[in-house]
Formats: sequence, structure tokens, C-alpha cells
Amino acid sequence: MGLRTTKDWNQFLLRFFVALGLWEVAAVSLRTLLFSVFYFDPSFKDFFIPFSQVFWLGPIAADFLQVFFIGILVSLVRPSLPYGLLGGLLVGICFSIAAFAAPALAISQFTGAFPVKLVWLWAFYQTVLSILSCFVFTFSAEEE
Repeated sequence: MGLRTTKDWNQFLLRFFVALGLWEVAAVSLRTLLFSVFYFDPSFKDFFIPFSQVFWLGPIAADFLQVFFIGILVSLVRPSLPYGLLGGLLVGICFSIAAFAAPALAISQFTGAFPVKLVWLWAFYQTVLSILSCFVFTFSAEEE
């Protein structure tokens, strides 16, 4: 597909804002659900800042950049993907393995700098983001 014409960019931006909107709705509850156990653990008191002191521009900007570049990646490889949501699942899982699972495995095995459970929860959280984003970017309508 690529992003050569105005129609391609309009379609990309529409999908980008849908993917980002869906993710931001799911992200707050998913962050709270997955990481709340660590907020109250006394051994992680110096690792996390209180929830009320989080500067939310950082996580939102990170989600914005990640969804944007996943969209660029999917738009470049879309002609060679399987049709429909299967292509989104394939790209989401492959991207997650390369971008999150492999570094999480390396961090947990080689450095030991972070708690293993926390690293794998982060990898799972980012995997959900990439699969959701890839689903939105690979969804096809009949009029395309």
C-alpha cells in the first residue's frame, strides 16, 4: 500500500486515531490492573512513584509514538500480509516478539536489574497494545 497519495494518508490517519483511541481507553484500566500489585509492595517503594505524581504526558506520548510507527510498519507490509485480521494478529505477534519479548528475556536472564514478574507484565502489556493496533491497521472494508 504505502503512503503515497492523500487518500492513503487520510486512511492511515483515520486508523491511527481509532487505534490510539481504543488503546488509551484500554490502557488506563490495563495499567491499573496489571501493575497495581507493585504500587503497594513495600519492596518496590523506591521503584515506583505514587500514582498521583505520574506525569501522564510521558505514557501518552510513548503510546502515540508506538501506535504511529506500528501503523507505518503495517502500511508498508500490508500488501504481503494475509487478508484481514489474521494479518494483524501475525504482525502484532511478530512485532511483540521482536520488540518486547526478546528484550524482556534478555533483561530477565542477563541483567537481573528488574523484577522478572514486572518485566514480563510490561511485555504482555506492550503485546496487547501492538496486537490491538495491528488489528485496527489491517482491518479491511469492502470499499477499499
